[in-house]
Amino acid sequence: MAAAMPDMPPSLKSIKEYLVKSKQLANVKPVVSHYCKVYAVEQGLKKRDKADKSTLSFIMPLMDELEKEKKEMAELKGCEDAQMQVELFALEIFKKADDQYYAGTANLSTYQSFRAAATLFEVCLQWGELPPDVSEKYKYAKVTAIEIAKAVKEGRVAMPKQTSIAEDIQGELDAEAGSSPS
Repeated sequence: MAAAMPDMPPSLKSIKEYLVKSKQLANVKPVVSHYCKVYAVEQGLKKRDKADKSTLSFIMPLMDELEKEKKEMAELKGCEDAQMQVELFALEIFKKADDQYYAGTANLSTYQSFRAAATLFEVCLQWGELPPDVSEKYKYAKVTAIEIAKAVKEGRVAMPKQTSIAEDIQGELDAEAGSSPS
């Protein structure tokens, strides 16, 4: 974000995480960073307090930055598959966090990774509804991040809920029975 950025108005606090993620990724994943900011602006325009002029004072410089970035990104190859880039990066972060979680080594970093993945999945909503598998990962990332945060706060290691093999097999059989033709 620009150095002269005004303070964020209270009605726009919900877009802060997208702007933070955008800033974190600016030098590493410029396309993903750009679309985090695009989503933040879109959400900011929807959620802003129209009576509060400071919301536009906050959003307008962001829109100017987006226009500048858009021109710069035109030179980058691969911008046309931005949705795929954001989704794949979210899935990469999700997998790393999930592997740590299932290895029993979940910590604050794992929490942050699940939160980052969830944020990036949300950014994907600017292109429409999430595919069912991605939607499930999004929900799982949010819930698991909360569970890990609670565990860290309580001084314990967050562990995935264990199900028995019989429960897993029964669940699969029930799912197949429900989807088979009568």
